[in-house]
Amino acid sequence: MHWCGGHIKGGIMKKILLVVLALTIISCGQKKSAQDYFNKGAQLIEKGEIDKSIEYYQQGLKLEPRSAVGHNLLGMAYRSKFNQTGDSEWKKKEIASFETALEINPDYMNALVNLGATYYYSGEKKEAVRYFKHALEVYPKHPEADQIKKMITEAEE
Repeated sequence: MHWCGGHIKGGIMKKILLVVLALTIISCGQKKSAQDYFNKGAQLIEKGEIDKSIEYYQQGLKLEPRSAVGHNLLGMAYRSKFNQTGDSEWKKKEIASFETALEINPDYMNALVNLGATYYYSGEKKEAVRYFKHALEVYPKHPEADQIKKMITEAEE
């Protein structure tokens, strides 16, 4: 009787463990990572759904607030929103996002180029030079190095 009771008890324990394991796997599959939110935000921006992309980038940053990539992506979404509306508040948010990315990673090439471009096309070319030069120091073989060098030369004239 003891053996039978132990067998039944062991069988139930196995089933409980399998159910717990299955639920854990399912719940892990449903939990989104910051990267999931960033990827979805990128898909939405490509579709022109800027407001939704901003929401997704912000959700990702709630999970990973120290993500330089996430702040850079959010800055790009704010740039799109500024280009769409012309509202200077979006430009301020764009700059703040790129600056945050650079506070996290001062050598983050994408944020350096993006912040430089923001200043350059906003007419603050002297400010842009600082970021462009740093970007070329970090990544001298940047695919747009020639264009960046031209912008630096023009700004310094």
